[in-house]
Amino acid sequence: MSAFINVPRARLLEPNAALSPLLQEILRHCERRNIRYDRPLVHFVMNLLSLDPRYELFMETVSAERRNHDDFVEACCTVLNDDRSPTLITLRMQCYFLGNFFDRDEIVEKHARNLQAKTFALTKEIIDHDVITKDEQDEVFNKVIVDIIVNMGLGNPECKDVMAETMRALNSVMSRSDKAKFVTLDRKERLMALKDIREIVAGIRIFNKHSGNTANGMADLPKIIDQSHESTKSILQITLCEIMDKVNLLTSALNAAIAYDLRNRSIITLLPENITADDFETIKDLLAMYRQHEVYTRKLIDELAGIKLLIDGCKQEYEARLLRIHEAVQYRTAIPTDRVFPKFSELTRVWLQFQNFVFLLSEMNQISNTLTSLTERCASFDDLAYRLLGESQIQTDIDRLNKVSGKRLSLPDPKSCEIVPYEEGMQMQLLKFCLWHLAEGKGLLMPGSIELGVCRVQKEHYLFNIPEPVTFFDEDPNKYFFKIVETARKKVQLICLLNMYDKLQASYSAPRCEGFQMKLTTTCDQEVQTDLHPIPSNIDREYRWNVWDYRREAIRLANIRTKRTTSVQTLESSRAIPKSTQVYLDKVQSTQTRVSRSTETEQWRQTTGLKVIEPSAPSPLKVYALTLAQASRSGFNRNGER
Repeated sequence: MSAFINVPRARLLEPNAALSPLLQEILRHCERRNIRYDRPLVHFVMNLLSLDPRYELFMETVSAERRNHDDFVEACCTVLNDDRSPTLITLRMQCYFLGNFFDRDEIVEKHARNLQAKTFALTKEIIDHDVITKDEQDEVFNKVIVDIIVNMGLGNPECKDVMAETMRALNSVMSRSDKAKFVTLDRKERLMALKDIREIVAGIRIFNKHSGNTANGMADLPKIIDQSHESTKSILQITLCEIMDKVNLLTSALNAAIAYDLRNRSIITLLPENITADDFETIKDLLAMYRQHEVYTRKLIDELAGIKLLIDGCKQEYEARLLRIHEAVQYRTAIPTDRVFPKFSELTRVWLQFQNFVFLLSEMNQISNTLTSLTERCASFDDLAYRLLGESQIQTDIDRLNKVSGKRLSLPDPKSCEIVPYEEGMQMQLLKFCLWHLAEGKGLLMPGSIELGVCRVQKEHYLFNIPEPVTFFDEDPNKYFFKIVETARKKVQLICLLNMYDKLQASYSAPRCEGFQMKLTTTCDQEVQTDLHPIPSNIDREYRWNVWDYRREAIRLANIRTKRTTSVQTLESSRAIPKSTQVYLDKVQSTQTRVSRSTETEQWRQTTGLKVIEPSAPSPLKVYALTLAQASRSGFNRNGER
């Protein structure tokens, strides 16, 4: 079972925008319950649980209810709550491995970026410093020596012997005039020249070490890599042996507690008195955890074997480069310098590959140690497993499969399947576990036997542990596919273990057993030519499918009737009033005035007098205004008599 499960990591680890409102609610619930969580793990759990159509998170025809959202949040918090449960530890392993399992090129690029970030300030001082005096030139080349030692991994720059030997190598490459020319270059050319100087000087120091000359502080990378490889290989093999001991114990315990009812086409669970059904499910989850650890450890072992081949090839190239330089040095009088220096640069590039292998092995050890530490967090259930095992013997996968070595799968009257022999390189589904045990045992992981033969259905290949169930499966494959999918929806740790993400996503809209069909994810390049508009389109722009849209429109029109417009037509009243200028006709009206009554008295206002209004322009007339005082001095009384 060394096949690696290639899971779409981007869809599982990256946050889903559609679930972001629920994410904040889950985080609040976790903080309220004092649940420790990591955001990548929360995203991972949410993406897995959202594949269950029971929560109706991505249904197009059924709107998700608040109750379904609450159930989804509660399910996520329940998974994240028990930090020592096998289920959560398996999910932690999957989340960590998917996010940290390396690509060789990515590790090399990551190391180069880190090293460049550490030496950025030093390199900037070298290429940006303006040199005028001889002391400034010496200071710049002291920095160049430190830059070469750090970037090429030639030792400790604080060691005087390392600095002195690197200075001698640099002086053998650059004369005083070359140094003076270097500091006069512009920024870009100085950076390119600095890279060439690094490779040539590092190659000289590597050659001196191999020749037996002084090479203080330089590590013997080929020897270190061999030791690191052997150490990593031993650690992974010991870890795998410990995992298989647990796997054999748990598988034997589960196998001892089940019986086959072939007449009713089911698996019967026979539990001792001191074992409950929850304990049986815990043992199944524990087996899934160790099986996942086994898969990842075997993947690391396979990757280590590939790195070993690259190391051997790199060592051969390293020896060949050194031999060529030795030959060139012996005849240095006949070979010009410009032909020797490139050989030192080529030797340095091989040396840098050795450094990359060191980082690859270090990263691999880090991943292995983290996975082991995660499994050690799990609570111990060995006593429970031994009680479930009873008087039965612990068997390995090979011992268990040897019992059916003489049998073969057979279908007298095939309906949906066909039996084919196993071939090397055949891609097996469900990680070579028995399909029938997974379906009827609700997540029971029993290894299938390739000796029995391979059952092919819908261009996919499945294995069985015993030959009889293949007849049941041939009658209705979708029934068993549905049971496996339902099990994976409840035990989400099986989705990554069995590489079922695409199948669960494709079967999201088929939550019921009736009419269930496992859809295959296939792609093809195809060109189709159709008419531009084979059917005349009839699109009603005023159509509203929601009754509340009509109600809002009615309220808007009713509000328009209470509005008043003045001389022009407005946009809001375009549907209520014809598009013409509105005017109001003249209307005969009367004004109501006050009525004088006998009780009222005349108001007496005393004024100072009338002001003489002078015309703004010259006029022959002069207007005089008599004041009230002048009028009172006249000889007339109120009745107009003298």
